[in-house]
Amino acid sequence: MVTKWIGPTVRLSGTGRSSRVDDRVARMSQGKASMFAPRLWTGVVLVLAFVCAACDASSSTSATTPPSTTTVSGPDAPRTYTLGGFPEFPDESLPGSTAAALQAALEEAVENGLFTGVTAAVIVADRGSWTGAAGSMGGVPLTPDSRVPTHSAGKNIVAAQVLRLVEEGWLGLDDPASDHLPPELGFFDANGATVRQVLAMRSGIPDLNEYKGDGFYPAEQASTAIKVFRKLPEPKVRPGSRVHYASTNYVLLGTIIEKTSGRPLSDALGSGVLDHSGLDGLVYTVEGALAADGWGVETTPSSLARWGYELYGGFVLSDASLREMTDFQGKWYGLGVMDFSTDYGTPAFGHDGTSSATTCCSAIRLVALPEEGMVIAVQANTAGAETSSGWNNVVRTTRALRNAFWG
Repeated sequence: MVTKWIGPTVRLSGTGRSSRVDDRVARMSQGKASMFAPRLWTGVVLVLAFVCAACDASSSTSATTPPSTTTVSGPDAPRTYTLGGFPEFPDESLPGSTAAALQAALEEAVENGLFTGVTAAVIVADRGSWTGAAGSMGGVPLTPDSRVPTHSAGKNIVAAQVLRLVEEGWLGLDDPASDHLPPELGFFDANGATVRQVLAMRSGIPDLNEYKGDGFYPAEQASTAIKVFRKLPEPKVRPGSRVHYASTNYVLLGTIIEKTSGRPLSDALGSGVLDHSGLDGLVYTVEGALAADGWGVETTPSSLARWGYELYGGFVLSDASLREMTDFQGKWYGLGVMDFSTDYGTPAFGHDGTSSATTCCSAIRLVALPEEGMVIAVQANTAGAETSSGWNNVVRTTRALRNAFWG
């Protein structure tokens, strides 16, 4: 197996979809020396035997003690993991003292006016998981089981499904996107962009009033995906030239998934990349391609975090596909994935989401920290919050949860 490196420090394990549990078995050196000597030299023999026994004991001790370079020195010490190399989801809950510290971090965020309400979940490989809530949304107290919109954080689900179709040979990343559109979109050439460029927001396809005022989702301006693309202005940017974040790219990908699978988007995802345990709380309230950019997608915090664990842990896509997703080409956006590394001082990947002017007001972040085997999901209600910087507060809260776990 050839180890591939993503960025400066993150490795892909190359183990496909199999279990990634490390054995960590120490190898014992064996073999004891035998000594023979004449009886006249009995005293010397006894001395040598004593020395030999001491050496043998020393050898045994060094063989069972982890080397000084190991990253694990005890059950509570940090452990090193890799993108695509997480062990199976830990079924146990995090210890009570850790859970209390995580809950306190959420309650402090609400008490300090960062949010009026917030839900969150944390999963740590080989350790366990936790889900919590504080405050309210729309006057209703939030609980760990509350279902909250994902908004654009749902985009990486669609990106994963497109990459699954690539793995299965239904389409190619460098195919013209227009080759895979339904007949009803025959009038739209996708600006000549490839599937890869659409995934990476490098297609040059214009947005639809996404940056006017507080922004709008395509579904708020057109009743079908076809009508979205009939309303688009002419492209002004050639494909591949730069990143321009536009949710219209993902609505287009939704039509490609529906055309290729012959099924509504929600059905295709449910039998595809979302066909995993622990995702029952992730629900598509809209069936069609308009939901591909995260519109109408709701989830509990535990299901959102579990999706992140399955995806970035290597249980949804091949290592080759994860390499494609996290190849940022020096930019901040990969294939349906945002690079959050500068926010955490370590490789970090995921996706943000935010409400529009009409669905005010929430901010979401799903982030995976591969080297720590950690996934954090935060869904915050920012309506009426005392501070205005919702994005910064979500980042601040994910950091607080990370710090609360590590103590």
